[in-house]
Amino acid sequence: MHYRKLWLTIGIVYIGFILAASLLKAPDVNVIISHTDKAVHFLSYFILVGWFVQLYPKLSSRISILISAIALGMLIEYLQGMISYRSFDFADEVANSIGALSAFILARTPFDSLLATFDHWFYQLKTN
Repeated sequence: MHYRKLWLTIGIVYIGFILAASLLKAPDVNVIISHTDKAVHFLSYFILVGWFVQLYPKLSSRISILISAIALGMLIEYLQGMISYRSFDFADEVANSIGALSAFILARTPFDSLLATFDHWFYQLKTN
């Protein structure tokens, strides 16, 4: 990859976004979002693992990414349980973990080369 440092930086910023969105006080919204909330959790961790497995092709690295993402989701839920304006939700942990595991499984398909393909396309565009 030509822009590996950029993609890694974007991934780290995304982790920061997950932390901020999960731990900072959210504005009051008068909408029932119970099922939508689980989809957001799934998608957040799907993107997280999906992004990093494309940067680290070795299986051992990918397993570490999966375990780290699941542990991050669990840690965040426990921290939310300690914050007065948030609450612990086991179903969120499950949604996070299923999203992470789904991306990990898809890493064995052409999905795992999306970022490399974009990187190559972007490099070709810039050099021509």
